[in-house]
Amino acid sequence: MNNDKKDFFDYETYIKGEIGKVRRIDRKPKPAPKPAQKPAALSPAEKQKKKLQEKEESIENIRRMFGEALDESHEELAEFADEQAVPDMPETNPEGIKRKLYFLFGIVLSVLAVIGLISTVNFAIDKIKAFADNTQQKTEFARFVYPIVICDPAPFNQTVKLRNDTMITAAIWDIILYEDKSKYEADFDMIIVPELDVEQHGTKLFGVGLSFEHQSILGADVQFYYDESIKSYRVPSNPKYFTYSPYIEDISRVGERYTLTVGYVSPTPAWLTLTSEEEPEPEKYVEYVVSKRGDEMTLVAIQESDMKVESPHGL
Repeated sequence: MNNDKKDFFDYETYIKGEIGKVRRIDRKPKPAPKPAQKPAALSPAEKQKKKLQEKEESIENIRRMFGEALDESHEELAEFADEQAVPDMPETNPEGIKRKLYFLFGIVLSVLAVIGLISTVNFAIDKIKAFADNTQQKTEFARFVYPIVICDPAPFNQTVKLRNDTMITAAIWDIILYEDKSKYEADFDMIIVPELDVEQHGTKLFGVGLSFEHQSILGADVQFYYDESIKSYRVPSNPKYFTYSPYIEDISRVGERYTLTVGYVSPTPAWLTLTSEEEPEPEKYVEYVVSKRGDEMTLVAIQESDMKVESPHGL
């Protein structure tokens, strides 16, 4: 019995014994900590060397940080760029572009049409003005040469060589056509015109420096009687016969000199020739050289014209 008890393992007694050992070990006093040893003092040279080492370490750390931050491969950057969202491009609309182009083209055509219309209107206005100015100029010259055309003088190059009877006849016709005849004394169907008035109208037509020898002009159809006793002419107040009327075919100018191509129309009253819209048929053409300064005109010469009358039947 006793042997069996000795051989039997008592677990509880074993545990208690081990715990007691541990407790006894823990109760041993801990050794006192050794006093901290002060570091040995460094020499000035060593201190300086230590500072330099610390600075080099700091610089090396900074370089390493920048190197790590910048050490990115091209593949990684490409992958990063691919990952970024690419905005979708707007889809083009060909029909909308065509409509805009057609609209712009229409605007351009409209502007060009307006410019063309304005140019056409201005051109027409200029032509009308030129035609109106030319018509007015022709009328002025026709009125001036009309008293001379009635006389049908021979060509001449200088007025000083003009015949005396031609100057007097043209001057009297100028009075009959344009002067206020009510200021003259009437004698039945005649008016009494002083020779001084005849000279004034002759000077207006042919210029200054002319001498007049007053005499009666006895034509086949019209007579102007000179009365030396009263120094005047007896002139019909309203003659019925006119030899020729002027029609200005063309005007050319060199300075103050105008060359008129004058058509002789017979027998047509002046008011019909100057106001008729239809072009008359002259019997012949004569060139008149007229000097014009302002509103004053003077006959310089009469020349034969190269312009010939066309035959009415083409013969």
